[in-house]
Amino acid sequence: MGIAVFNIEKSYEATPALRDVSMEIEDGAFVTLLGATGAGKTTLLRIMCGIDRPDKGRVHYDGADVTRVPVRKRNVAMVYQEFVNYPSMTIYENIASPLRVSKTRHTKADIDQKVRHNAELLGLTGVLGHYPEEVSGGQKQRTAIARALVKDTRFVFLDEPLANLDYKLREELRGELKSLLTHKGGAVVYATPEPVDALSMSTHVAYLQDGRVLQYGALQDVYRNPASVEVGAYFSYPTMNIMEADVTTEQDRIFLRISEEIAIDVTQFRDRLAHGQYLVGIRAYNLYTAQKGENLIAFSATVELAEELGSDTELHVRHQGQVFVVLMQEVARFPIGTQITVYLDPSRLFLFDRATRQLAFKTFA
Repeated sequence: MGIAVFNIEKSYEATPALRDVSMEIEDGAFVTLLGATGAGKTTLLRIMCGIDRPDKGRVHYDGADVTRVPVRKRNVAMVYQEFVNYPSMTIYENIASPLRVSKTRHTKADIDQKVRHNAELLGLTGVLGHYPEEVSGGQKQRTAIARALVKDTRFVFLDEPLANLDYKLREELRGELKSLLTHKGGAVVYATPEPVDALSMSTHVAYLQDGRVLQYGALQDVYRNPASVEVGAYFSYPTMNIMEADVTTEQDRIFLRISEEIAIDVTQFRDRLAHGQYLVGIRAYNLYTAQKGENLIAFSATVELAEELGSDTELHVRHQGQVFVVLMQEVARFPIGTQITVYLDPSRLFLFDRATRQLAFKTFA
């Protein structure tokens, strides 16, 4: 049991926001709704939790139709992007507030136990007597999360709750949220444009684009088997490199030719290849600046940007008009304009049909 939506459609002023969306979320799942701004993530989240109603379609909780049930009558909790706390209440009273207005009567001792338990889980014990304006941004968002969790609801919905936090706080809260929410029971639905959020926390991912769910499934399946170029390019951190390639034959060998320097021998896949054109995808961490194997393909490139990301370096290079992103698992400094050799691993490629943009096959299991 869990949450299910069937053929959901929603428009705003004749502009479609959701187009025939159906999906099922099982108990115990942590589902991330992933996609760019305007993809329909927040609209779907709000319809799932009951804040908005669909124009068409149905929402079920544990098999029961709740489409017309208002949010206040559902056993759900919602955490927003903004730090929604009551400024005139202490952190303690903010966390306790849902219990004080609940239809279920809670004793003073029960409220105190629940507040202090959730405050301890989220590192708020030391600021329970403070007001929201007296604590940090991270503590404000932790307060909003604690207030949602204290209700012991079946379903928790989160709309970009880490968006207003700095990089370090986002890292910390990702770990805390995953630990807290995956062990609470029920189901969690989390909307974000950030692939790293999905990769670090989810059990399942739904990728949305233009109001449609292009792919939904278990995290590893969607990541390892993106159904289309759009899913593969977006659901990757950093973004997947996508290159146009033509199938050519030289003597008895078959190649995917991307440029004069990059020709990938795909003879072993002759039974799966159609003569024509493909889009070739390769993740940034399967490109290297040093030769790490015998079968790598070397090509020349010019450095356009070198960005340090903690202990990693994201390198943007240009090769014959094509920009590649290389993820180096080390701190490295390259002046802009430096000429380097990049090595491509041909055993880690995704091949998408250029006409349909759907995944044709991979060069690995």
